Amino acid sequence: MDRIPSIKKMVDLSQELYHLCPVLPAFEPPKLDYICIGPRDGWKLEQITMNLHTATHMDAPAHLGEFDKTLDQFPLDQFQGRLVLVNVSTKSAGEPIVVSDITPYCNQLAADAIVLFYTGWGEKRAWTKEWIYESPYLSNEAAQYLVNHQVKAVGIDHFSIGGTGHDNEETHRILLGAGIWIAEGLQLNDTELLQGEWHVFAMPVKIRDSSGAPARIVALQWTC
Repeated sequence: MDRIPSIKKMVDLSQELYHLCPVLPAFEPPKLDYICIGPRDGWKLEQITMNLHTATHMDAPAHLGEFDKTLDQFPLDQFQGRLVLVNVSTKSAGEPIVVSDITPYCNQLAADAIVLFYTGWGEKRAWTKEWIYESPYLSNEAAQYLVNHQVKAVGIDHFSIGGTGHDNEETHRILLGAGIWIAEGLQLNDTELLQGEWHVFAMPVKIRDSSGAPARIVALQWTC
């Protein structure tokens, strides 16, 4: 009988969701209200109001109006794959991630690959002009390079894969138009991710007809 693999290590790649946490400048930040308070009401119950593209989340093709596929239409096995961590933490503020940044990883790019870009901006998360407007971002040419290699998914440790510049929409169009889901708002600074092989699981909240959804995204290593 084949041995069933067990989990050796797990790393959380998700950012915290909390009251008034940073979001895209055009969005209202999330609001957390208490409906019931334990000592007073006997129950503790919170209510959160936010858009679905807040904190760690996933984009479906339907995030852009010309595409129809929603996140709940993806087969469940599309939400897992082999981690390809591209370290671009030496990028300057506002610098694009280009094809030459990805080519050293080209032999890892395949249909089971989930390509995540570590820019270092996950650690800068705050209501600052630097974090909101000056993050490194994936260029259109690099996005097309990933599409050509037919990767399963792409993610970044900032709220937008295309930053906040004018090319942001086209970067999304290239990836989403190819049926590639996008993960944004990740936390990728755990140094253990640089050692060995990792597998990613991205579990979006199951919302009917959604253009995206909050997600808990983790990486794990197997024992065998």
